[in-house]
Amino acid sequence: MTALAALGPIGRHTLAFSILYCLGHIFMILMVLQFPVGLTNRKAVILIFILGVAARLIFLPYPAGNDVFRYVWEGYIQHQGINPYVYAPLSPALSEFARGGLYPVWQQINHPEFSAAYPPASLLLFRILAGLNPAPFFFKTVMAVFDIGVMIILMLMIHRQGLKPSRLLLYAANPLVIVYIAGEGHQDVVQVFFLCLALYLILYQKFQLSGFLMLGIAVLSKYFAIAAWPFLVNAKNRWKSLAVFIPLILYTPFTDAGLGLFQSLGTFANNFHYNDSIAMLLRLFFGDRHLLATAFFLMICLIWVYLYVHDQLRSVYLALGCLLIFLPTLHPWYLVLIAPFLVFFPSRAWLYLQAAVVFTFPAIAIETKTGIFQEISWLKFFEYIPFYGFLIWGLLRDGYILRDRSYKKPQSISAIIPALNEEYNIGRCLESLENRTALQEIIVADGGSIDKTRSVAAEQKVRVIESPQGRGAQIKEGIHAASGDVILILHADCAAAEGVFERVIKSLESDPHVVGGACRMQFKPNTPKTQFIAFLNNMRTILTGVSFGDQAQFFRKEALERMGGFPSMMLMEDVELSLRLKELGRLVFLPDGIVVSDRRWNGNRFAVSLLKVFYLFTRYMVERRWGKVAGSLRNYYEIYYN
Repeated sequence: MTALAALGPIGRHTLAFSILYCLGHIFMILMVLQFPVGLTNRKAVILIFILGVAARLIFLPYPAGNDVFRYVWEGYIQHQGINPYVYAPLSPALSEFARGGLYPVWQQINHPEFSAAYPPASLLLFRILAGLNPAPFFFKTVMAVFDIGVMIILMLMIHRQGLKPSRLLLYAANPLVIVYIAGEGHQDVVQVFFLCLALYLILYQKFQLSGFLMLGIAVLSKYFAIAAWPFLVNAKNRWKSLAVFIPLILYTPFTDAGLGLFQSLGTFANNFHYNDSIAMLLRLFFGDRHLLATAFFLMICLIWVYLYVHDQLRSVYLALGCLLIFLPTLHPWYLVLIAPFLVFFPSRAWLYLQAAVVFTFPAIAIETKTGIFQEISWLKFFEYIPFYGFLIWGLLRDGYILRDRSYKKPQSISAIIPALNEEYNIGRCLESLENRTALQEIIVADGGSIDKTRSVAAEQKVRVIESPQGRGAQIKEGIHAASGDVILILHADCAAAEGVFERVIKSLESDPHVVGGACRMQFKPNTPKTQFIAFLNNMRTILTGVSFGDQAQFFRKEALERMGGFPSMMLMEDVELSLRLKELGRLVFLPDGIVVSDRRWNGNRFAVSLLKVFYLFTRYMVERRWGKVAGSLRNYYEIYYN
């Protein structure tokens, strides 16, 4: 880091700077992976904190970025009674200030033809700082203080999450954060500070009202943070969440600008683009309607996150990630917004992209030599193709470089079969389980059958237990009676394919971070209608990790306590199980595991059945996200079984 600071700015010795910058990211990851295990948590935190502060102090003499000169200018002219939303730095009305002591600052302002685009919280901060000392070095120092504040909040969050202190290195020793905050002095860290403070106050039930107030300040420091708000609101805090709008009062000193408050922001969004990826493709396909198309596809992604990712911290991380990849302009320092989340979700994709901004450095080198800024578009292939490759890999497999939780190697499987009046199906199901070496026991959990289900199961010499009616309650009773290391749930109208139990054991043995999963399903008979349903089920599981009960869900029994026990609902217990498991570790999807009866889909009410499943599933995901799911869900059960 000392060598990086000495070589700066980026355009002076670009090749050497790029090499050291990439090495800094590699070294950061190695420090996390090889962090000494003998240190106490207290000593580890102190060591990492000192390292982080030292790195930022080293970069304080680094030349300030062009944006800092705008910060100083816009703070200074407010003290002269000038509204920076109304007058651009090149405005003739401000010439007397440009010719004065601030001429060296005015001379280096980026895009001086535009008035202010920063939100009011940032402008008021600039005003306070300019009143104290209108010097770029002072502004940079304050940004570094905010950055240290982010480290302190992350330390508290790591402690509350029970994670290893070494995770803090992913922020404290992050070259991107150090170069662009302590080095160039970008104000994005103000947004990050208030966002992290808001997350801490909201997620850990400290002072939620204050938390949403801090979120509002984060939004009015830089508008990106607004993407976090919907993912933090639920039925319990919905009224407190309205505090996010209180900071709107900060617009009051600038209201004489009228619509000019957003004029420059709109111009930048419409006419400027740099280092973009998805936005570039949307411009090619949609032309002048590209902003509308961008908003539409971004909203689709945000809805997907809202429905399928219910962990609030992770959903905020994914929502902000979606926002960043859809931006028409993605300056390297914008990625500081995602950096704190990598402490908790160390994604290969985002860690790569933070290092891959080196492919923007040649454009800076050319600008330094010629004074002309021109994006080198073909370099984006090296930046974004691996990034999206890692993103897809993370979606289908596991995108994290490390996980703190690991599990023991399993030895045996207990199969739990919930049944209710299944005398015509239970026999075929049990026959498919015969002579399976990896299967330790079979437990049929009967919910009060009035036919011959129990007697048929008893003839197969399997254990039969009685339970209150409802799949979740029946499965929970079966789990209490089970002795295997792994629980596999098999519906009575399903048959297990050859070798499925061996594949389950192998998948859990090969990766101690895998907590469970499900199997690919197909129907018998295999008609076009049932092929369509099977395709939808399998693709949903691949893309979201949410599986249904007829996909032979399995999980490690030792994870039960961590996930709060098995959900004893009458219906939707399979969806709830998937969501709980997703928060504990990696899930796998095994091929060719289950053959399912088509009894739910035959006849002439195919469309009605499909719409019913879609309605109940979507309703449950929304209600759970909102925090309104409670009880046995008998109403769901009655709708499903009519």
